Amino acid sequence: MSMIREALRQWPLAVRAYRACKAVAHSVFPPPVMLAVPHREDVGAPGPTLLVQEASADDRPGVASGPESGVEPGLAPDSAAPAAVPAPAYRVEDFDIYHQYPPHIFYMDRAKDALFRDAVVAYSNVPVSEEASGLHTDPNRVVNFFQALQSTWGLEEADYLELGSHRGFSLRVIHKFMDPSQTLYALDTFEGFDERDIAVERSIYDTEWGAGSFASTSVERVATYVGDGTWPSNLKLVRGWFPDAFADLTNHRWRFVHVDFDLYQPIKTALETVWPNMVAGGVVMVHDYGCYGFPAVRKAVDEFCAVEGVYPVELNDRWSTAILRKPAFRA
Repeated sequence: MSMIREALRQWPLAVRAYRACKAVAHSVFPPPVMLAVPHREDVGAPGPTLLVQEASADDRPGVASGPESGVEPGLAPDSAAPAAVPAPAYRVEDFDIYHQYPPHIFYMDRAKDALFRDAVVAYSNVPVSEEASGLHTDPNRVVNFFQALQSTWGLEEADYLELGSHRGFSLRVIHKFMDPSQTLYALDTFEGFDERDIAVERSIYDTEWGAGSFASTSVERVATYVGDGTWPSNLKLVRGWFPDAFADLTNHRWRFVHVDFDLYQPIKTALETVWPNMVAGGVVMVHDYGCYGFPAVRKAVDEFCAVEGVYPVELNDRWSTAILRKPAFRA
């Protein structure tokens, strides 16, 4: 196949035909707002800006992206100037999800296409001042949410849940993609990490996270963000420390649960709490499964899965998400 591809590239008519077809496709399905890559100097700016490096001698432009630490690869520790990025490098348009061949459903269902575009644009325009980690450079996460939530439509009637909502960025995506006839519950301290969970974390590994990390949020702020200015009638927010604040929800049935607690103890407890009440086919997603800033996330998920006899599937978003699906047991 590679030999055929190389041969076609040498045939000008084939190249022109490919470009013409691509132009027609993009005219019918125009790409949304260009996704952006944050620059360290832009922290505090009203929104993300594009970062494109100067072309190198061999004309290969590149962009810098970084992990949860907020320090971008290719940036010297005390410098905002991007360093050289080794080949292969990428053009800024490579971060446009519509250049990445999105799921075929978006070409066939214009309503779902519009819904997805709205979610991607909102997620990609989270201001750096609101989320300095570079959240908005991870459109794969929006695709993963869409497909996971689509798979729960048609299951036994049950509600949706997010544990650890912070400022509501992923909660808004879930709310857009869920079955609107059901209710979405979200639980958070809205005051950052609790010292009880941090104490357990420190017993597992040397961490610099402390009580109050990920604070600066509120119930009202999250609710109005999710509802684009108003509090949605099918959104219920619960404030408090897990599991105490979950007491009134222990008998609920769930179609979909997103766990984004970051820390070992609340994740382990959350999985043990919600799994028995997942309907058959229900989906649990646990964020940060591959995040080296929170290494105990993987430990919590793997320990739970070993006991339950289920296997996590690791998804391809930036810090990776483990996805579990409740099996249907038949006699």
